[in-house]
Amino acid sequence: MIRLLFVLALAACSATPKPVATPVTSSSTAPSAELAMRRAKLIDWLNDYRVAGVFPSDGVRPISVFVDARGVRCPMAEMIHLSGRDDLVEAVHRENNTLRLADVHSGPVYEWMLGSGLTQEEAVLVQGAMTIDEGRWMRDAARRSQLAIANVTGKLEMAEAALRSATPTSLAMATERLAKAKQIVAIASPAR
Repeated sequence: MIRLLFVLALAACSATPKPVATPVTSSSTAPSAELAMRRAKLIDWLNDYRVAGVFPSDGVRPISVFVDARGVRCPMAEMIHLSGRDDLVEAVHRENNTLRLADVHSGPVYEWMLGSGLTQEEAVLVQGAMTIDEGRWMRDAARRSQLAIANVTGKLEMAEAALRSATPTSLAMATERLAKAKQIVAIASPAR
């Protein structure tokens, strides 16, 4: 707990990250309404990403990286990019291109997730769509690539449907987590 407060205090002293959208006001309904708008936009962007069918790859199959060698972003990196946070995408690409969002518990990417309207578990679900089960690959490279793309497309379609159906529950959870994070930062921040 002390370590978390220390990390949050350090984060509060650093440069303030750009908001995903308009800052949340203190009204009790504003966080939910703002998160709902952000969430809806992200789900629409996920749909567009899935329909476009262009995923990070190693030239043969989709791969689970934030940005591939061609500059193609994974679904979560694409949503972060479209929300105006290229700085986050570039930092992850540069520092740890295979970052797993399940392992992120502080810092700017975590703050983005908190303010996105998605829960961290949902971000992990979307990112997980890029994971290909190597044991299921067929021998023919062309068929493997088609199978891998179909696999990713199907997983993204399922993730999108899950996000849409879980919206009321997830928004309540996201609002609660954002409020808790702001309380912790407020406690850890020195009074001005």
